[in-house]
Amino acid sequence: MCTWWLAGGPFSFSSGIDLAIRRKDFPWPDSYHAEPLFREKVGPVCRPDKVPLWFSGEEGNARLLPDTPLLHSRTRPDAWHQWASVAGLKVPDGTGQTFEHFYISLQAAVAGLGAAIGPWNLVRDDLESGMLVAPLGFIADGSEYFLLSPGELSADGPHRALLSWLRSVA
Repeated sequence: MCTWWLAGGPFSFSSGIDLAIRRKDFPWPDSYHAEPLFREKVGPVCRPDKVPLWFSGEEGNARLLPDTPLLHSRTRPDAWHQWASVAGLKVPDGTGQTFEHFYISLQAAVAGLGAAIGPWNLVRDDLESGMLVAPLGFIADGSEYFLLSPGELSADGPHRALLSWLRSVA
């Protein structure tokens, strides 16, 4: 049986975890084996009917309007500023709300409460279904996700099979 864990921040393999999927946003021990999965791409997302209220311009030249309600999260408090820095844009000082986790901020975007920063891998199903749109597209934010293990993965075991599957869907 393979026990794996997907969450944020530091952890320990000594608690019975075989594998972990982590964003490279904290230092991990040199003893961990890290297999790269994908680079994080993020962008503002909102409900399609809110685009005319919160964005202006045509695709490729769109911009966020100053009074757009921004949705923030405690788990990624600087997401808007990090995105703006990479995008070369300024974050409006408009109103907004802060939620405990960025997953909840994305649900608030689906509900029409504002625009949230969405990681492409997390919102791609909502984009495909039409629940959300990304008027400014997505850009790499400089972070990356890895599959971590306490040692090298065997060539033909279940951990290697999981790694192959994760890479195929990323």
